[in-house]
Amino acid sequence: MFNDGEFSFGSLDDLYWIATINGLDGPTLRVPQDDVPFGDGGIVHRSWMGPRHLILEGSLVVQSVGQAGCQERFNELEEDLRVALDSILAPNFGSLIWTPTGGTESSLTVYYEISLDIQPTENYHLRSFNFGLVSESADIFTGT
Repeated sequence: MFNDGEFSFGSLDDLYWIATINGLDGPTLRVPQDDVPFGDGGIVHRSWMGPRHLILEGSLVVQSVGQAGCQERFNELEEDLRVALDSILAPNFGSLIWTPTGGTESSLTVYYEISLDIQPTENYHLRSFNFGLVSESADIFTGT
């Protein structure tokens, strides 16, 4: 669904174009600790990896219609994205699947976590978006 099509002059593809995904570099860390009772210092307990919190940022790009129908098409893309995200509210899940350049396919099971925010940009020629997903797994699945 994302970055699927051609983003160039003359293309007729309407796109959900992701520019950045924050959170793929590692899960949150849980490092429980307590103060030493009646003394200086602390006690650091076993550490764990927590869930992955992902923030996706990008743009809705309309290339299929002229200026007259552009805002209506933006509204349709926005509504389709909202419906897709609402469909992966826990306990329902989705899959985030990507292939790094020169790498193997990777995936995470994800849930919708942070509300979709869409704002007009570039003098209303684009709409930027961001939203958050969460994955229970600390590990990214790689392979086919």
